[in-house]
Amino acid sequence: MAAMRYRAFGETGLVVSEIGLGAWQLGNVTDWADGPDEKESLAIVGAALDAGVTFFDTAPNYAGGHSERLLGQALAGHRDEVVLCTKFGNHPGGQDFSADAVRGSVENSLRQLQTDYLDIVIMHSPPHEMFDGRVVRHYEIFESLKKEGKIRAYGGSVDWPSDIETMLATTDSRAFEVFLSALHQETWEATELAGAAGAGSVVKVALESGWLAGRYDADTVFTDARSRWTPQEVARRAALTADFRALLPEGLTMVQGALRFVLANSGVSTVIPGTKSVEQLHANVAAADADLPAETVAAVRKLFAEKIAGVPTGW
Repeated sequence: MAAMRYRAFGETGLVVSEIGLGAWQLGNVTDWADGPDEKESLAIVGAALDAGVTFFDTAPNYAGGHSERLLGQALAGHRDEVVLCTKFGNHPGGQDFSADAVRGSVENSLRQLQTDYLDIVIMHSPPHEMFDGRVVRHYEIFESLKKEGKIRAYGGSVDWPSDIETMLATTDSRAFEVFLSALHQETWEATELAGAAGAGSVVKVALESGWLAGRYDADTVFTDARSRWTPQEVARRAALTADFRALLPEGLTMVQGALRFVLANSGVSTVIPGTKSVEQLHANVAAADADLPAETVAAVRKLFAEKIAGVPTGW
C-alpha cells in the first residue's frame, strides 16, 4: 500500500492525513442495506489507522448517534495519534442550532468519543444567517470552549463561497468542511482564500455521492434520497461524468482522478470520501498516492467553467 501523505490544517497546529475517514457510514445499517455493522465499522477504523489515516470526521446524528460511539471505541488507545472532528446542530432527535445547545452538544460528543478534548467542531450546515458572527453568539461560546481546552478549532460546513467569506470576515473560524468536487467547483477560490487566511479545509462529497466513483450512468434508476433527481438531471450528470472521465490520464481511475483533483487546491487539508468497507477504505487511500498532472487539473477547471458554472443543476 502506498505511503500516506500529510498536510498542515491551516495554521491551527494540527497535521492531518490527505485522506481522512468520514464516519457517516459507521454503524449505519438503516440508510444502506449494505452499510457496515458494528464489527465491520470497527474493522474499517482499524484498517484506516493501519493505513496512516489520522483524520476522522463524525457528527452526533450519524447512524443515530452510533458513529461517535463506535469511533470512540475503535480509537481507544490511539487518541494522541489522530485528529477528531465532530459537529454541532444535528442530533439523533432532530436539529437544535441554538447557542444554548453548543456546550451540551460538545460535552456529549466528548463522552461518546471517549476523550477530554475535540480537535475540531463544525457547525453542521446551519441556517445561512448563522455563518455571520455579528448576529449570533455561538462563536463566543466556541472561543470559551477553546480557552478551556475542550476544543482546538471550530468553523462551519459550507456549500457556497459566500459562506466561507462571511465566516472569515466575521469570526475567528479556522476550520471549514467544504463541498468541493470536479463537478461542484463554486467553492474553489474561496477554499484557497481560507487556506491563505490560515484555515484548514475538509472536502466533503468529493465523489459526488458516487457519480465520480463510476457507480451510476444515464440508465440508473434511483429509489433512495437520490430519487429527487429528475430524469433530465440524471442524464446531465451522466454526460458530465463521462466528460470528466475522458480528461483523466490513461490508467487513472475516476476515484483517483476525483480525489487528486480536490487535493490540487492549495487550501485543502484533507478529503473524506465515503467508506462502507475495508476494501473501499484501501481504494480511497491508494487513490491519493500521487498528484494529478497540472494540465489535467486545468482541463477539469475548464470543463466546469464551460459546461457547469452558472447553470442550475439540482446538484
